[in-house]
Amino acid sequence: MEREFLCQKREGQRIIRLICQKNGEEHLGVDVCPAQGFKTFGLRFRGDWLQPYLPRWESLLSHESFGNSVLFPTPNRVRDGVFTFRGRRVEMRKRGVPQTQHGLAWNSPWEVLEQRADADSALLRAEFCIRAGDENYEAFPWECSLQMALILTENALECRYLVTNRDQAPMPFGIGLHPWFLLPEGTEKVRLRLPAETYFEMTPDLLPTGRRLPVTEMPGHDLRRFTDVAALDLDTVFETQGRDVTLRYADRGYDLVISVTPDFLDSVVFTAFNRGMEKTGYRAFCVESQTCCTDAINLSEGGLADSGLMVLAPGGTKEGGVVYRFEMKKGGEG
Repeated sequence: MEREFLCQKREGQRIIRLICQKNGEEHLGVDVCPAQGFKTFGLRFRGDWLQPYLPRWESLLSHESFGNSVLFPTPNRVRDGVFTFRGRRVEMRKRGVPQTQHGLAWNSPWEVLEQRADADSALLRAEFCIRAGDENYEAFPWECSLQMALILTENALECRYLVTNRDQAPMPFGIGLHPWFLLPEGTEKVRLRLPAETYFEMTPDLLPTGRRLPVTEMPGHDLRRFTDVAALDLDTVFETQGRDVTLRYADRGYDLVISVTPDFLDSVVFTAFNRGMEKTGYRAFCVESQTCCTDAINLSEGGLADSGLMVLAPGGTKEGGVVYRFEMKKGGEG
């Protein structure tokens, strides 16, 4: 079977599609928008759309909330948009607006460093920098850079990160990926298996208290066996400790396995479809991979030693990644 990899720019748009073709037909593909936070969307495998896509949702492309965000340097929420690190209080304000969730990379332009396709993969690599005097520095006063490489192979999308502390002081940070998945329509189901024994107790405003609870103590939280996503009602941080998370599309005959490097300690399950976040024209949910729990800097400062917060020395680097891998389902598995 003839196989070809492409990096294809969409005409009239700032979007690059990474594609694996077989016999001239798209086998696996994903869209990337470097100018809008290096967000991805439009993941498709064997003709099945797993994520919101163009042109059907083109009207939403300009919305900051559209697409799969890179969460850096503060994955998900920060209480009141303020954190304290080693006694230093930082108000995360960007363009005069408090940044209370998702960090700073997701709504900033990135610089493309490399774009290529060869016989084995398609690759797109870009960089986000925080420098003294730019609009992000007030919100996070450490000079640093984040490089992300997206590598599309025949049956997988790998997302590799490299963080460099370019400052003179130790830098706290975490990183996460926030993908949206379409909830199948009609009678089709998608099931989730998430190998976590514990989850974080949450405040009414959805911030972790730092206390862990057994998943067996709360209905709808034990996801160690495949569970219908449509039956869930969650916006919850689970401790997956670097283990694989799986979405099963039984009617389509495959699993989507989310594998991470050991630094990704937590997974967030967010069922947006029943949490007041109906997107225009589609119902979606998120399975997010994070190196730390939500609001990790504040929790660490408050005494939680194992929040997952990483601290880079001046000049230090850290790398890791997430792989979204499609596996054909063996007969009899449901």
